[in-house]
Amino acid sequence: MIKKHLNTQEFLWVAIIFWSASFTAIEAPFSFVFKTKIQTWQLIVDAIISILFILDLIYHLKEAKKHKDKTDINLNQKKWLFPLMLTVDLLACIPFDLLSHYLGHQDLFTAFRLLRMIRIIKVYYLIENITIVPKIFKMQSIAVGCLMVVNWIACGWIFIYPMTADTDVTTYYIRSFYWALTTLTTIGYGDIVPHDNIGRIFTCFIMIIGVGMYGIVIGNISRMLASADRYKEQSREKINDLLMFMKHYKIPDRLQKAAINHYSHLYSKRLSENDEKIIADLPHAIQHEMQIYMKIKLISNIPIFQECPHDCLKDVSTHLEQIYSSPGDMIINIGDLGEEMFVIAHGNVDVILESGERVATLHDGQIFGEIALLKEIKRTANIQSSTYCDLYKLTKKSFNEIVQRYPILLSNIENTTQRRSTDKTPTSSSNGK
Repeated sequence: MIKKHLNTQEFLWVAIIFWSASFTAIEAPFSFVFKTKIQTWQLIVDAIISILFILDLIYHLKEAKKHKDKTDINLNQKKWLFPLMLTVDLLACIPFDLLSHYLGHQDLFTAFRLLRMIRIIKVYYLIENITIVPKIFKMQSIAVGCLMVVNWIACGWIFIYPMTADTDVTTYYIRSFYWALTTLTTIGYGDIVPHDNIGRIFTCFIMIIGVGMYGIVIGNISRMLASADRYKEQSREKINDLLMFMKHYKIPDRLQKAAINHYSHLYSKRLSENDEKIIADLPHAIQHEMQIYMKIKLISNIPIFQECPHDCLKDVSTHLEQIYSSPGDMIINIGDLGEEMFVIAHGNVDVILESGERVATLHDGQIFGEIALLKEIKRTANIQSSTYCDLYKLTKKSFNEIVQRYPILLSNIENTTQRRSTDKTPTSSSNGK
């Protein structure tokens, strides 16, 4: 089955069905072996769960009809399995507690409620075929799965050795749960042991399950922990390889420091050392669209863009042109006629007056040269790279096209330059040179 990507609403619905099915898978065998009297809260919960299961079944049937593919309802591709599982789903939708309450025959209806336990198997199968599952939900599903298995085994023990009249339900269930847990974990203190062949066979079966279950749980947790640190480990390996490379070729300390600083920036600002590689195999149209959103993330925190609508940010990002500079490169020269504004994605630049005085240093996320977008004016300061820099350039031509559609951007830049003209501090005035 091809893995599916679910949006937030779809995954929330899967989580609701998961918790509903989990509750049933824990409560149904408990009620069956103890033959407990149905309480009012059970009737309410039973009705709610039945409604949820009905809605879920309707949803998946619609999905199957829309895609004309029975695998969309998470069933095996064998045609004979579809009607069988559909029948089980329909039976799971029936509120057996309500029927038992009003019609009697509690033992019969409680036994039918055990069919709902099959729903949890289908839900786990669905979760396994979702592309991205939050780690906290994965941990919850493992914990709940272990709890259900121990509960089922405890109920199986109670079914073999029913509770005596001199023992209360809570004490006997805890005792049975304790036996199931110690047997599954292969601890086996020996204080609770089977007394006949059926019990011994059942115990042998549980011990075998315990060995496999222990390995599955440990394996899943280890895999999640390894996945959580995957990019950190990759970054360490990349830096170590880079250090060995630079040491072998006797790279100057200045260049080594610049390279390490660059990787440190990538690992703090991006998902991995090269976001472009992650999307490299996608169609060019999708790559282009994703690159636009990468730029949106950069400019959305800049004051002049913060109040702009999303479409405006997308338009600006489409027109941004990436350029690079090395330490000492002059990006803007005094006396040049300004035709563009710059956004610093990574690196530092110095603002240098004609006298040679460095009045400010600009860094990641800051802009400079925006006054040139508003009027024809010669540059009044030099802008020089002090580190290796990744910059984005927005030309006056592109800016004029954008502000015709989004006047708020023009208003924001005018307000920014007006504030800077009244603020005489070096850092503030330098951003607009």
